[in-house]
Amino acid sequence: MDNHYKNILVPVDGSEQSYKAIDEAVRIARMNQAKLHVLTVKDLNKYYGAVHKGILETPGLDQLAQDILANCADIIREQVKYETYEVAGKPKLSIVNFAEEEAHKIDLIVIGATGTDMFDRLLVGSTTNYVVNHAPCNVIVVKK
Repeated sequence: MDNHYKNILVPVDGSEQSYKAIDEAVRIARMNQAKLHVLTVKDLNKYYGAVHKGILETPGLDQLAQDILANCADIIREQVKYETYEVAGKPKLSIVNFAEEEAHKIDLIVIGATGTDMFDRLLVGSTTNYVVNHAPCNVIVVKK
């Protein structure tokens, strides 16, 4: 695996598993002298119509995304080169689309086995499952 991967995408949603994926991605990036691309997706559809349930009383999606990326920066520190990104959309589609963009040259995705969206997993399958089946590159799923 020496110098095989150059651009590693790590999607994060604030879940414990996504932070474990960061740890694994850092390890792989260090072995390969690769760059990390840390992506969080502001899932606007997740909160559409949920205003009556107090969503307006929680931190805004922008602040939530910034907090998640700040936590990732704390984990990564200066161990490897990295960039952070936040986009709005459906997480599974946004992750695959990001990986497909030629500008990023993603050659590996490191993703947690589960995330924060239990409802989505129950109804339409997990984001991780979608990414594994649609990604244009290798995918490592972190389970522990």
